[in-house]
Amino acid sequence: MSETLLVYVPDLGQGVSFYQALGLALEELLPEREALLSPLEGPLLLLRPGEGGVARGPQRPRPEGQGFARLRVEEGRLVFLVDNLTHEKLRLAKYGLGFREAGDHLLLFDPGGNPVLVREEA
Repeated sequence: MSETLLVYVPDLGQGVSFYQALGLALEELLPEREALLSPLEGPLLLLRPGEGGVARGPQRPRPEGQGFARLRVEEGRLVFLVDNLTHEKLRLAKYGLGFREAGDHLLLFDPGGNPVLVREEA
């Protein structure tokens, strides 16, 4: 069983698109109810309709597929670890995701207003 994080977003379609652009693979979609996304490393992400927020979710079997993202939770925030921040800026811009540069990381907000950090792996 794998750790699961619940992330609440107002629109599942927008949430799935956002997290796929960050490197998660869509594993399961129950329209209007929930979407399960999988990183290369780290917890599974279970999106559900809501006003925003992140919480611990139920343990779930790990799917066979996986994205290329490395996901961590630090101080209650989602953190995506990348090899090259400059490359990641170009990739995010290609997908039309706005971000702010904040020192050694990028700050984005998902469709639910949840903060997401992107930084190089130390």
